[in-house]
Amino acid sequence: MSSGGILILPVAAVLAAGAAVVLTAAAAAALTVWAANQAAEAALRALGNVGEKFEQTAAGQVVAEISALRWPQIAAGVIELNARIRLLSERASRAGVLVAVPEPLRLEGRSEQEVVEWTRLAAPMLRAANEAIAAGRAGTERDRLAAALPAAATALPDAAAALGRLQDTLRSRRAEATAPARPAGRGPDIAAILRTLDEDANENERLAALRTAALAERAGARDARSYARQLQIDVTELNARVARRRLAAQLTAALEDPVVVRTPPPAPYTGTARRLHAVLSGDADLTPELLAEAAAAVRWAESVARANFVREMVGGCLAEQGYTVDGEADVRHPAELRLSHANWHGEHSAEVWVDADGTVHGKVVREQDIDGDEAAMRDRARCDGFNADLSQLGGRLHAEVVIDREHAPQRRSRTGPATAEIRQQAAREIR
Repeated sequence: MSSGGILILPVAAVLAAGAAVVLTAAAAAALTVWAANQAAEAALRALGNVGEKFEQTAAGQVVAEISALRWPQIAAGVIELNARIRLLSERASRAGVLVAVPEPLRLEGRSEQEVVEWTRLAAPMLRAANEAIAAGRAGTERDRLAAALPAAATALPDAAAALGRLQDTLRSRRAEATAPARPAGRGPDIAAILRTLDEDANENERLAALRTAALAERAGARDARSYARQLQIDVTELNARVARRRLAAQLTAALEDPVVVRTPPPAPYTGTARRLHAVLSGDADLTPELLAEAAAAVRWAESVARANFVREMVGGCLAEQGYTVDGEADVRHPAELRLSHANWHGEHSAEVWVDADGTVHGKVVREQDIDGDEAAMRDRARCDGFNADLSQLGGRLHAEVVIDREHAPQRRSRTGPATAEIRQQAAREIR
């Protein structure tokens, strides 16, 4: 068995059932956080500030199985679209324009077919909403643009029409592929550069790009190339800022997943979501420092989502073997399960927990002190039966299992067996 196999969050829920599986809440949270982790890791690498590597827990054979599954890629696409929807909603609210925005999709309870269909429908709705905001703000944007330009650029009779053409360029950017080639010797193609502005740019970013484009359009031949180079620089910087804002929205979604929200974050991350909100609203930028903090917070969220996911999955598997999970998930010990069995008649229970390395631990607990040879035989039989069931579960989940081989029930833990492991894992995340 591969140690820690069940820590592979994106695919553990679908290894047995395939792509048609309907996701549970904990599995959906695991997918969401995984996708945010990938985006944050890529951003940190781009900054040259990766720091601690994200967990690599899968054995080679399991990694090969992962590469053949579609769910991780589908989930990544969903959270990116959800991030864009969130940014567009914020933009529409600030612009005061009422538009039809698709509802973000939650993955729990969804099959792959449902998610793919939602993506197919949501993408064009998002484009239409973007165009509706641009159309609704066109007059205000043109007035702001005229006010931001020097008087010489707006004094000519065709100034208003020229500014309108630049706005049309942004609205028709999808037609760029079919636009006729610009004749040689006509100077820089300002429209082509402007069309590369990110669709998710907000009103201030659009205004900044339009202002430089307008200066380039109104400049003489000698200055046009200089302005065109500046426009290219401006658009590149604006697009990078928009990309950081999308990433902030993805990270925020991971931290706001209900499975994660139920667990209070460690002190270093209590204000992380609030600071990310300022970024996705456009009031701040995603600095390298905040990105590193947010990535660490998402790694913490991953541990929470993993614990809930493993608890849900292990509990489901043990329920198939006749055990009953007692009580709701404890936010203090989210990776711990307390189990009973009808054949144990209340004399014994079991504790199962998953440590920070993904190893499953289990033991039988004595609920009543009963002496005698028959009681001792029942103790041994129940311990042996439980150990066999837990070992079988480890084989199904590709997980390392540690069982109590003393054949004797133990006393119930006072603070919960998972406490030390969770505390150690939190300490690693904070470092």
